[in-house]
Amino acid sequence: MARNTTSAVSSTDQTAVRERLLRATQDLILARGFFDANLDDIARRAGISKQTIYACFTSKQHLFEEVLRLTLSEARAEPIGDIAALPINEAVRACAHWVETAAMSANNCELYRANIAAASASPAFAADLHRQRLSSSRIGAALATHPGNKTLSSLPPHRVAAILGVLAIAGCHQLLGIAPTPDEHEARLRGMVQLFSGGWHMPVRPLSCAERPLPDTTCAITETGGRLSAARWEELLRIAAGSFSRSGIRRTSVEEIGAAAGISKMTIYKRFGNKQRLFAAALEQAVDDLLAARQPLGFTDDIHTSLATIALQEDRFAQRTDRVQLLRLLVTEAPSHPDSTHRAWARLTAPSRRELATQLAQWQAADRLHIADPLIAAEQFLLLATRGNQRLTDTLAWDENDAQTHAEDIATLFYR
Repeated sequence: MARNTTSAVSSTDQTAVRERLLRATQDLILARGFFDANLDDIARRAGISKQTIYACFTSKQHLFEEVLRLTLSEARAEPIGDIAALPINEAVRACAHWVETAAMSANNCELYRANIAAASASPAFAADLHRQRLSSSRIGAALATHPGNKTLSSLPPHRVAAILGVLAIAGCHQLLGIAPTPDEHEARLRGMVQLFSGGWHMPVRPLSCAERPLPDTTCAITETGGRLSAARWEELLRIAAGSFSRSGIRRTSVEEIGAAAGISKMTIYKRFGNKQRLFAAALEQAVDDLLAARQPLGFTDDIHTSLATIALQEDRFAQRTDRVQLLRLLVTEAPSHPDSTHRAWARLTAPSRRELATQLAQWQAADRLHIADPLIAAEQFLLLATRGNQRLTDTLAWDENDAQTHAEDIATLFYR
């Protein structure tokens, strides 16, 4: 909430005070996350009064926006250098390595996570920050104009940067802290090289990446809940998931969740034991609801038509508000709750990836396309079909004509 406050700081000192505030806020956001950096702690860290914050910034949101812009300007990686003389496969690998290295820096990773956390409260600002991050990269122009680029030369540089960027970090994987195995990493690199040099028609040396087991986060329920029905508990978990999405787990109290659901705090604790188990159960319920609404993938004998149909179906599913909110929550809470967030992510994404991977393996066995690994190829196709991480930081209005064009473009990108 903005405040009109007479400045308690002289104009001579205000620049220095603003700098201290920006640094104190930056330290807290990077250390605790976007949700858990509060003005009281910021004021103490900066050694000033809370009133002085409002003398320098119109609101908490204004302060946080300035901090995220500052962090973006400082987190940019070194230029990638000249890759035009490299063969296209080496150029793509060099660009992917550059993206991975930049994304793994603590400031960059936490900036992206804070950008996603801010999206619900400040969608326009979050979208602008996302575009700034893309425009700051030079890899798009470097690859778009590379003489060996046979696939993406017609796309604008920012689009090329977005494609390579989301594939290099495997969508949400890096933000969730899910490190690839050596075989997964190599299969992703081979898939990216294929995309820039001809798509799935190009021969590629195969690999075999096993599907990972789900983390075990089973919530041991100590009491059935007395006379409360299963439907009441499911509704409580939906309310909890919404509350956690809006404010984060630390700033959401079990008492307020119970009040919204009409269930006492004591009854909730008797059933789940603690807030962490309630959080894990809320994630499971959110995934259950989404999977219940999901339609299985369908295939025809025409590969391009099948891929375009799947891309449109998955893009439409990814547009769901409850799915976007869940993914934002998973990314935001992953550092402190890795097992429950990783499990929810795996459960949510596994069915489509598994179904597409099975079909890709059959087409490959019939020598109709070439892929390094079916699971990784399916992952990369679905990442681009659902527009990567864009929905985590931007509000995309659904346009059926645009969605159909996008689906055709993605199908053509992989299989021409």
